[in-house]
Amino acid sequence: MAAFALNDTLVKLVAKNLPIGEIIFVRGLVTLAVLAAALAVTGALTKLPAATNPVTILRALFDGAGSVCFVSALVYMKIADVAAIALTAPLIMTALAVVFYKEDVGWRRWAAVIVGLIGTLFIVKPTSSAFDLWAIVPLGAALGGASRDLLTRRIDPKIPSLAISFVGSVAVTLVGLAIGMSEQWRAPAPDEWALIAIAGLFLGLGTYFLVLAFRKVEISAVAPFRYTLLIWIGIAGYLAFGEIPDRWSILGALLIVGSGLYMLHREAVRRRYLTARTAPPG
Repeated sequence: MAAFALNDTLVKLVAKNLPIGEIIFVRGLVTLAVLAAALAVTGALTKLPAATNPVTILRALFDGAGSVCFVSALVYMKIADVAAIALTAPLIMTALAVVFYKEDVGWRRWAAVIVGLIGTLFIVKPTSSAFDLWAIVPLGAALGGASRDLLTRRIDPKIPSLAISFVGSVAVTLVGLAIGMSEQWRAPAPDEWALIAIAGLFLGLGTYFLVLAFRKVEISAVAPFRYTLLIWIGIAGYLAFGEIPDRWSILGALLIVGSGLYMLHREAVRRRYLTARTAPPG
């Protein structure tokens, strides 16, 4: 999460002067290099062809769309607000699972979804005096992330996670190139090249560390650390941009984090219950 926060901060710094598509494309090239090296080290390069199936490609497209929304919002919003709204992805994923997979969701988890979305309203501030149209864009990033994660369930577990991440990064990079076709690119200054390259490095490292965590540790133990992103983002936003979220944004972020953590708790309770029901008598 710290690596992702550093990536976001560096992207916001260069986005003041460079087009969004150009940033996403150049950063993507660096990220692909990092992930390709990880694939080579782990011996998973030969599994890449298996990761080019329709489900993985559709997942990658949602990943690309979400990344574009996230980076676009970074240009016009406080970085902590963007991160907080994007963290509603697990809540949105729960709602999508009901629609597309007919998953049984109890009233407690529905309540958590509603509370989290109310928290989003505190950040977006949908009033005529405070509303910012760009505040809707991070919701697009959350929807893209939720759709991506939902599709991940349908991918063959034999395909290495790194290979899936690589395909997703390819899509993000190509989406950046596609957007760049309508932009006026300019040659980045040396310091901007350095910032984009470091951002791509941190994005690749963050993705790799995330894969390692979810492969080595129970999901219920790893998932809550997702919300430490707000801590890192808050520190980075203050140090790099002097940004201090207002009290309503802080309250909204707390509601989103609290509902997300409660959702994880309820999911763990549900899994224990189902395991107990299917366990043989002893």
